[in-house]
Amino acid sequence: MRLPRRAVPGLVASALATPILAPRAEEAVLRAGGTGMVLAAMRRLGALYAALHPGRGLDLLPSLGTGGGIRALLARAIDLGLLARPLLPEEAARGLRARAFARTAIAIVTGGGTASATITQDQFAAILRGEVTNWPEGNRLRLVRREASDADWQLLTALSPEMARSVAIAHRRPGLVTVGTDQENAEALQAMAGSIGMMSIGQLRAEALRLRPLALDGVVPDLAAVEAGRYPLSRTLHIAWAADAAPGVAPFLDFLAGDDARTTLMNLGYGPPPP
Repeated sequence: MRLPRRAVPGLVASALATPILAPRAEEAVLRAGGTGMVLAAMRRLGALYAALHPGRGLDLLPSLGTGGGIRALLARAIDLGLLARPLLPEEAARGLRARAFARTAIAIVTGGGTASATITQDQFAAILRGEVTNWPEGNRLRLVRREASDADWQLLTALSPEMARSVAIAHRRPGLVTVGTDQENAEALQAMAGSIGMMSIGQLRAEALRLRPLALDGVVPDLAAVEAGRYPLSRTLHIAWAADAAPGVAPFLDFLAGDDARTTLMNLGYGPPPP
């Protein structure tokens, strides 16, 4: 069962239909959009930026996804794109620039239904294949599936050939709840009893979600484990802008690289990007 990807195409179309043609308060309020996994954290950063620099701020669009953010940025409908991947060469060739600004662990999470605090790769692979449909306590297990293009699920395929096979089977299974955006993923996982799925620790903490991350093969999905190379699933986030960006972009990029922003991000589960 595919849940409606409620407003993403409309939001992208709306953003593209309203390009930034006139200065907005001397470009002090920047418009940003892109991946949903960092929207809540960026909202906090925008508030901090406005508090430190009165008259400046950040206007965040609802989740556009990485691709939608890039399209809106190319159309100059936004000032800043929030990306869950690096720019492709062809995107850079069209005048976009980007840099990594944070990294967060990607976790297997549950909305409840089990007292278990850990899961193994073999166990999750069996869940993906539909061979395990109940928690150890006996109650029903409900897998929330992301679309085949989702990068979090694609991360799983690099763990092992068996996991890659299991992900492919999961995408072919009928009847699974399938969600498009990070926010729809969060809603489904919280709403469904016995849910299990994947989510970034940064989003979970920044949105104060009622979800519990599971240790994978006994390793807790936190920044220390990611940085030590003990935990295998993480995503690096990038911020993108146009080469002919508005004057207000550079000061915000300086803020994002500064101690105040880094401390805020660390408190929400986002560490510095890999060197």
